[in-house]
Amino acid sequence: MKINTYTGAGMWSWLLQRITGLLLVLYLLVHMWGFHFRNVKTPLDQVFDFVLSGNFFLILLILMIYHGFNGVRVVTIDIIGGIRFQRWMFWIIVVLGLVFLYLISLETSRF
Repeated sequence: MKINTYTGAGMWSWLLQRITGLLLVLYLLVHMWGFHFRNVKTPLDQVFDFVLSGNFFLILLILMIYHGFNGVRVVTIDIIGGIRFQRWMFWIIVVLGLVFLYLISLETSRF
């Protein structure tokens, strides 16, 4: 019995979309928990300090850029029906995401 396995750009895009979505939800939960217990000393204060650090905001920005651009790619595939262009569109969103991240880093480096 042959098992169909697909390891193309569509599979990796689907997997990364799920991972970034899960990480964004986890961030949202930690963020809401931290602000709820802002004035209470908890054992997770070191985690909240890391979540509020500048390096973590860069990670969060990368997650949001990929998740947003990939969502636009999925909607475009659904509307146009461009399953043939799936790999091409995946690499376009990767390049656009890197350009967008570079432009944001230039803007924030001025401050």
